[in-house]
Amino acid sequence: MEEVWMLREFEKVAQLMPERALSLIKEDKELFMEIVISAYLDGLISLGKAAEVLGVTREEVIEEFKHRGIPIRTPDRDDVASEVDMVF
Repeated sequence: MEEVWMLREFEKVAQLMPERALSLIKEDKELFMEIVISAYLDGLISLGKAAEVLGVTREEVIEEFKHRGIPIRTPDRDDVASEVDMVF
C-alpha cells in the first residue's frame, strides 16, 4: 500500500482534531463497524461498549457479530464492570 504515509499523518492530525477525525470515520458506517469490531477483538472494549458506540442494543451487536462470524467473548470482570458503569 503506497499511501501508508497518509494513514500515519491522519493519525497525527486526529490527535490534534479528534472530534473531526471521529466525525469522518463515523460517516463511513462499514469502516466504523470494522474499527469497533477490531477494538472488541483486541479486548479494548466490551460488547456493551461496542453497542454504546454504535448506538444500538447489546443484542443487536451480538446478532451482527454472529452474522459476521465474530466470536462472542465470555464476559470477564472488566467487561461486567463496564456493563454496570453504563447502566449507572
